[in-house]
Amino acid sequence: MFATEAPIMPEVALSQYNKRLEEAREAGKGEFPSLSRRHCPQPSCETAAEAGSSQAVKTEALRAVLAMASTAGQQADNSKGVACGGSMVVEGETVLTCQRCHLPLGELVYLDKTDDEKLLHGECKARCMLHKLRTDEQERKHRELELKKVRREEFAIGWSPIGTIPRNAVCAGRLGCAVVPKGMCCLVTDKDSSTVSIAPTFEPAAAMNLEYLTLALQVRRTEGREPLFSLDPAENGKLDDEDPEAAMMVKRFEPDWLAGTSVGEVMFQADYHLKELSFGEYDQPVIGMKSCFEYSEKDGEDSEWSAREWFVVRKAEIHVSDDQVLIPYLKMGVEAREQILGDAGLEDAPITRPDHPLVRYAEIFTHNFDLIAERKSVVSQLREVAKASIMAKFLLESGNVLPDSWFSLGDEAKPVCCLEVPQLWNDRFFSKISIKDGAIMSDKAPKSHGLYGGVDFGIDRFR
Repeated sequence: MFATEAPIMPEVALSQYNKRLEEAREAGKGEFPSLSRRHCPQPSCETAAEAGSSQAVKTEALRAVLAMASTAGQQADNSKGVACGGSMVVEGETVLTCQRCHLPLGELVYLDKTDDEKLLHGECKARCMLHKLRTDEQERKHRELELKKVRREEFAIGWSPIGTIPRNAVCAGRLGCAVVPKGMCCLVTDKDSSTVSIAPTFEPAAAMNLEYLTLALQVRRTEGREPLFSLDPAENGKLDDEDPEAAMMVKRFEPDWLAGTSVGEVMFQADYHLKELSFGEYDQPVIGMKSCFEYSEKDGEDSEWSAREWFVVRKAEIHVSDDQVLIPYLKMGVEAREQILGDAGLEDAPITRPDHPLVRYAEIFTHNFDLIAERKSVVSQLREVAKASIMAKFLLESGNVLPDSWFSLGDEAKPVCCLEVPQLWNDRFFSKISIKDGAIMSDKAPKSHGLYGGVDFGIDRFR
């Protein structure tokens, strides 16, 4: 927003104006005559007043201004009638002044239709246009924010840890444990009998969420892999001319029955929140992190693009302590790939440049992943799901004997609200106003970006 400028006395403004012209002449920059009736032939309001009413004064003044603009090849828009202009006395003559900076008008004059049709300099008119663009942009963002808020409530988007994170006491009680842990619990292996038992622990690294574990065990035994989730564009992105505010994304779970479970909910909410952070919908969790749009603006890149990003496990191990406690160890991160529109819809580009805005965001997110997990509950829970998936793979492949009750500890799947959610969008409007040969050049173009992805741990590549 522009600060309100205090009005300048006409005599002071003219004195400063002529002083700068004198300095320019002394510096040898050219011959600049002092401002007078002869150099700035503006109509005299006093003379016009003698001829008729104040309406005639304004009409005659506007005609004189338009005549000078036509001589210089510049036309002013007088489609709405008479313009309002201020005036000042210059060497006994009255001349029109700009209604914004209060300096005398020259040969190039613009009409401000949005503010009582005032006469302005070209530079002042450009600043008024910029102010209006900024105001319109703020109003547009406010409308988008309200719309997104309504849709988040409608489609149950947003993580709430209260009542969502499964409690270990429920699962431990179903297993008939002698001591039901009320807090964190871990798994203890018995080499002689190849069995696994549950024990309380105070070590977060060894802690295991039992409901996440039982769901991961079911997926591993039936599908031979870890749980998978992705957010895919409707019609695989073929509806590229669709209104982004009306476009939808499809939730895809593998296996399908994960929808409505605690694991499926964590994977969806974590993936959606990652995309919100990438688009700059919220403040970044670590100071110094930038959204992918900030990287684009910093590099002067304004091209449209589509890409996908997803959570991955970069390192996975199972450690065994001296007292036979199984401790899952992993390193997680985010990967990104640029996408192009092919014959079958959106597909990965053959090569994704390393300086792509989303690739750069994925790298900095990976670098700060552990810190972000401590500050974002949904990311922390996704890491717990990954730990459970690693543990499930180890238990089934190491030959441990697990009773059938271990594969049915989780609560029944809740009814799924819907398998489609609104596509996350963030319209970016780049506006540029410049003055060329006295004419105001304005360029405003929206840029759209598509962002998809999911959760694909890729644990099977670890042996």
